Amino acid sequence: LHGRAAYVALGTRDEPGTSLLTLTSPTGGVLVMEVPHGTAWEDIVTIEESMRPVLLGGYHGTWAAAGALRGRALSRAELAEHGLSLGAGVVMPLRPGMCPLEETARIVRYLAEESAGRCGPCLNGLPALATAVERIVAGLPDPGVEKLAGYLVGRGACAHPDGTVRMVRSALLAFPDEIRAHSEGTCLMSRLTGASV
Repeated sequence: LHGRAAYVALGTRDEPGTSLLTLTSPTGGVLVMEVPHGTAWEDIVTIEESMRPVLLGGYHGTWAAAGALRGRALSRAELAEHGLSLGAGVVMPLRPGMCPLEETARIVRYLAEESAGRCGPCLNGLPALATAVERIVAGLPDPGVEKLAGYLVGRGACAHPDGTVRMVRSALLAFPDEIRAHSEGTCLMSRLTGASV
């Protein structure tokens, strides 16, 4: 088989073909791979990585909670059913011992600082969102992240604020236990690793 016929022979009946994935590793390496739809996630990331939180789609993507990919297959439709998106195909398993809330705060601050700053949502909204997420990490009272996020979606000159909000909202949904732990002055990851907050 060649061309289109060879491509659609891969994957599943509902999702023929492949996805191009870019995987990051705990050592900082990057691996680009072409994977047929329907491939088990355990064949894409290690079993250990599948049991940690995974950011799908890159910095504008969505967080999969720890273990959410176990027993599932690479399928855009199945991911969508669980509020997840493969986006650009970037797959970023959280490194061992890392707090997903701290990583989310770091990413949002980075995205706020990397914006062009040409419209209100990027100039003012993203820095405010970064501060609000940092307040959650610090265990401070609810800073109204969801309300602030609502002000940003669809208001920017580009989709940069929308993608950032998507990632933040997914963190709020994926890590309620971690948010609760931070509000109590601790961190679930530090409990697991014995590290201090």
